[in-house]
Amino acid sequence: MAHSPDRRAQQRKAGAITHATRWLPAALALLVMAGCASRQLPAPPAATATTASTDDSRATPQVHRAWRFDEDGIGFDNQLPAARLSGVERLGDGLYRIDIAPETHPVNPSPWYGLRIRSDAPRALDLRFSYPHGYRHRYTPKLSRDGRDWREADAQAFEVDADGNARLRLQLDAGELRVFAQPPFLPGDFEAWSTRVAAQVGAQPHAFGHSVQGRPLQAFEFGADGDAPLLLVVGRQHPPENTGTQALMGFVETLAADTPQARAFRSKVRVLVAPLLNPDGVVEGHWRGNANGVDINRDWGPFAQPETRALRDLLAARGIGPGRVAFAIDFHSTFRDVFYTVAEDPSRAPGGVLHGWMAAMQARFDIEEKPSVARSPVFKNWAFCRLGAPAVTYEVGDTTPAGELHEVARHAAHSLMPLLADPPAVPAAPACPSFAGG
Repeated sequence: MAHSPDRRAQQRKAGAITHATRWLPAALALLVMAGCASRQLPAPPAATATTASTDDSRATPQVHRAWRFDEDGIGFDNQLPAARLSGVERLGDGLYRIDIAPETHPVNPSPWYGLRIRSDAPRALDLRFSYPHGYRHRYTPKLSRDGRDWREADAQAFEVDADGNARLRLQLDAGELRVFAQPPFLPGDFEAWSTRVAAQVGAQPHAFGHSVQGRPLQAFEFGADGDAPLLLVVGRQHPPENTGTQALMGFVETLAADTPQARAFRSKVRVLVAPLLNPDGVVEGHWRGNANGVDINRDWGPFAQPETRALRDLLAARGIGPGRVAFAIDFHSTFRDVFYTVAEDPSRAPGGVLHGWMAAMQARFDIEEKPSVARSPVFKNWAFCRLGAPAVTYEVGDTTPAGELHEVARHAAHSLMPLLADPPAVPAAPACPSFAGG
């Protein structure tokens, strides 16, 4: 979504802008793995969250533990929320291989990682990232001493070779350093953000269901009442996708702002925001799935998972069916900026809402629209095929700078509001015989 290829190149070279975030207490420490070349530390307290039943679980639970190497005065652990670390092996003086395994296999190649390093004294450290099954490294490491202020590893310290193998060189101070794929944004952070934004428009978050592990799924609603057309906003179906969350926040904050445009919009349209549909995956440091190891953005039809069922049932309880949803938008992250739409959607034609919105976006930014036939049970296909809504999967690049993605997200909201304030009639749900799901 860069203004131009030259500007995008300059921004990417400068590195992504990382944001500050607060850490929650570690709540998911589980069993201790037996046997290790290093000295193992005692296991932390067991998690209190309800775990998935063994009959339903398709994921391999991550063992939360610590590794200690006295010869180097170094320790590693994965005992923070959103951490992902499967093993550590000392290869030489200050040289370590860190193993990162997904929750299930095969899986979309979104190799999230997160670890904490503790050093007894200042020293150099050389880390080699290792993934199973030929998975390639994806995310440039983000570093923090306190979990609040983050910086991206610079090009002199971090490199990825042609085969996707990553190496990180660190000069440690005494104390701890956190190394994560992205700065974690946890359920408590989502709740604080939702509470703040909802309060601006006289609303408050409410739980509409629970995840596999029993965490509340929260939403908030604002705007017009009654039978007003609905803008449906969802996010974080996939755990690693931080930049999509940042875009969702900028988009929703613009809708909730105290501006003439936003106030007029809210008098005619109702907005329902479910910003975190996969809290278990986020806290567990999953690459893609929920606590059952299932990609919930392939469950909008089967509805085998409690997270997708909960949102479906919320809409049904509100009486929101075909003809009520004026627009549906699902925020994600991927390797590049792209908007996925539904090829059969008549609102992509001139005069349609989606056509007008994409034209307004492309007039200002270099945005790729990628339509596809509604065959798979992803959210946008379900929203179009079952609710009749113009629908888009709004994908943000992993390395899109925060300033740029917020500018695009705010423009997306500004461009959509006039189109939905006086929208064409929302059609009944179309026939989608190729759509796999109910």
